[in-house]
Amino acid sequence: MKKLAKYITVFTLIINSLSIKAQVIQVNAELNKNQCLIGDHLTLKLTLSKPINKNILFPTFNDTITSAIEIIQKGNIDTILKENQQIKLQQILTITSFDTGLITLPTLPFLVQNDTIYDTLYSNSLLFTVQALPVDTTKQSIYDIKPPITEPFSWEEIAHYFLWGLLAILIIATAIYLYYRIKNKKPIIPIPEKPQDPPYVIALRELNLLKDKKLWQKQQYKQYYSELTDILRIYLEKQFQIPAMESLSYEIIQYLKEKMFNEDLIKNMQALLTTADFVKFAKATPLPDENDWHWKNAIAFVEQTKPINLEEKETKGDKE
Repeated sequence: MKKLAKYITVFTLIINSLSIKAQVIQVNAELNKNQCLIGDHLTLKLTLSKPINKNILFPTFNDTITSAIEIIQKGNIDTILKENQQIKLQQILTITSFDTGLITLPTLPFLVQNDTIYDTLYSNSLLFTVQALPVDTTKQSIYDIKPPITEPFSWEEIAHYFLWGLLAILIIATAIYLYYRIKNKKPIIPIPEKPQDPPYVIALRELNLLKDKKLWQKQQYKQYYSELTDILRIYLEKQFQIPAMESLSYEIIQYLKEKMFNEDLIKNMQALLTTADFVKFAKATPLPDENDWHWKNAIAFVEQTKPINLEEKETKGDKE
C-alpha cells in the first residue's frame, strides 16, 4: 500500500512538472548584426513562446521604434512551432538608423491578458553601432556643379498646354453655371426681365383693384383697411425709402413730416391710419361715406406725391 502511494506521488510530480514546463512564456529580441553603416538595413527578429491558451499581443509600432531607429518594413506575425500545448510566434522587422555611434534598442512590451487582468512582459534590450561612411580626405571629392544648358524658349512647346488649360477652365465654368441654374430652377439661357412699373403705378393699380373687391360693402372692414394701408406702406417704402411696413402709425406720420409733405396730405393720411387702427384693433365700424373718403384720399396721396417725369418738367418749363 505504501509503495502504491509512493508511485502515485511520483506520477503526480511528473505531471505537474510537465504542466509547469508547458506554461513557460518567453520573449526575445535578436539583431542579425551588431554594427552597420549609416542608413544600412538591419533585421530585428521578435520571438514569443507561450501556451496556446494564453492571449499575448506583440508590440505595435508606427514608423519608428525610437527617435534614432526607423522601421523600413514590418513582417507578419508567423507561427514557427506548435507542440505540447505550446506555440512559438515570430515577427521580423527591417530597421535602419541615420544617427552614428552606439544605438540602444530598448526593451519592447508584450501585453499579456488574463481574463480582465492585463500584464506586460518585456524583451531584452540590444546595442548596435552605426558607423559613418568613410571619406578619403587625400582626394578631391567635392566638385563644382556644371551650369544647366540653356535652351531657347519656344511658344510652340507650351501652346497645346495653354489651349488645353483654357478648354478645361471653360468646361468647368460651364458645368458650374449649369449646376447653379438648374439648382435654383432658373432657365439655362437668362430671359431679360420685364422692367418693373414705378411704385406709384403699382399703388394706383392696387387701389383700383381694392375698390373693385367691394370689401367694405360686404362688411369686411378689417380686410379692407388692412389692404388699403398695406398698399400705402409699400408705396412709401419703395418711393421714399421710408420703413413703413415695420413702423407704427405715428412713426409713419413723423416720417412724412420730416419729408416735408403737404399738411393736408399728412392730415388725411393720419385720419386714414387712425381709422384703420380702430377697425383692426378696436373692431370699429366706420360709416360708408368714411370708407369711400379714405380710399379717395389714398388715391390723392399717391397722385400728389408721385415723381414728376421728364416730359412734365419740360412742359412746365416751356409754359414758364
